[in-house]
Amino acid sequence: MEKGYVMRPGENGFERAVGILEMVYKFGANVSDEAVEGAANFVFPELRNTVLGLLELPANRDLEIFFFQRLLELLWEAQRAQSEGKKLIFIPFTFPPELFWAFDSLFPLCTEIVSGLIVNICYGQGERFWDYAMSLGLPDSMCSGNTIGIASILAGPGLKPDAIVYNTPGSCNPNAKIHAFAADYLGVPQFILEKPVDESPRGREQYYKYLLRFVRELEEWTGEELKEERLREVMQRAYRAVDLYNEYWELKKARPCPVPNIFSMTLLVLRSQMWGREECVEVLRRMVDISKERLRKGEFTAPEEVARIYVSYIYWLFDFYNYFTWMEKKGISILGDILAIHYFPPIDFSSKESMLRAYADIAFDYPMTRQMGAESISLRWVDDVAWAVQDLGADACVFGGVHACKHTLGTISFFRRELMKRLGIPTLVLIGDVFDKRQTPMEIFQREVETFVEQVVSRKKAGRRRRTG
Repeated sequence: MEKGYVMRPGENGFERAVGILEMVYKFGANVSDEAVEGAANFVFPELRNTVLGLLELPANRDLEIFFFQRLLELLWEAQRAQSEGKKLIFIPFTFPPELFWAFDSLFPLCTEIVSGLIVNICYGQGERFWDYAMSLGLPDSMCSGNTIGIASILAGPGLKPDAIVYNTPGSCNPNAKIHAFAADYLGVPQFILEKPVDESPRGREQYYKYLLRFVRELEEWTGEELKEERLREVMQRAYRAVDLYNEYWELKKARPCPVPNIFSMTLLVLRSQMWGREECVEVLRRMVDISKERLRKGEFTAPEEVARIYVSYIYWLFDFYNYFTWMEKKGISILGDILAIHYFPPIDFSSKESMLRAYADIAFDYPMTRQMGAESISLRWVDDVAWAVQDLGADACVFGGVHACKHTLGTISFFRRELMKRLGIPTLVLIGDVFDKRQTPMEIFQREVETFVEQVVSRKKAGRRRRTG
């Protein structure tokens, strides 16, 4: 093993990522370009693009520093949780975290967020942990998005969960498998929330019953009853974030889009890890305020907006600078991905039952769970993305995922044809792995996107302008 790959005593990938991330706590307000360049030169050369992707553009610099400071405080809480008498519970990105924040004795940690931190902050960008998982005999059809985070826990000392939760059988099978494997490997309990593929009222009622059973199992395991007042407090905070999310969505409709591209990644972390916390509300409010101010001033990073892209699956997450920032400089606005499409029902805060019913609807319609756990993956996927594309005024879609996403790869041809038939929207399909740069390097991604925008999107828009004239 290379010298740079050796873990320090008492830490694994999570601890190493948190230690490096502490650098952001040294930043104050109004950070200069020189300070950003100094920070980019301080980290490992291959991680320079993470710093620049977050901080190079002044429009989003202060927000991203504030966001990562709040995230770091939460990660410190995760490190202290067990010593303070709480149970650390791993959850997947397909599980709304607000329920767990309503338990005083639980601390949820999203494994895909851990993977994202490792890929963007640690030396080697998570590749060593993927390779370690393969050395255990796990199949290479596993998902890098969760395997990297899980494998870093298995590989060495440091943070270990008290239990693992997942709700993903049928909606993300590789995710379910790696979480089940980790629970067995570590000898910790696993809790599963099953989802019927039946989308009728009968299926939703059954899901609500499964949720009640899930809550009872958590109560029995923790020795703590889920209190109505505590649940109300968390859900009210969650719905304050919902109001801000709706404002954020509406702001994306403006032309040119005033919302910085990197905010799409920020929203993903907020929803997967911090929803129901006050920090989430604070960060979202700043995101909305910054976007409103840019809209008022007519600010846009590039001279003009040349394309409005909706990512039909998930963002590339191993190089923020050459993905989010590069596209923004090219005049390409990223309007969202499948994980940005949320459905929040009206909520009645008057009783524990009414709040849990609303939560059950949120979880039933949660991204990935809603599409991949539907009666028809292909139809639900294209329905939801088509709605987002039309509502936000996207010009085109770009597909990217991980090689484990066999369900989406198996339906992408149908998706592309159907989206073109319904809305006349073209889709660029790129095969690779959004967590592992060895699959499709960013240079190839950029060349494909640039050609797609110049040869397909721009010509299509020009033809539409001529017809209109």
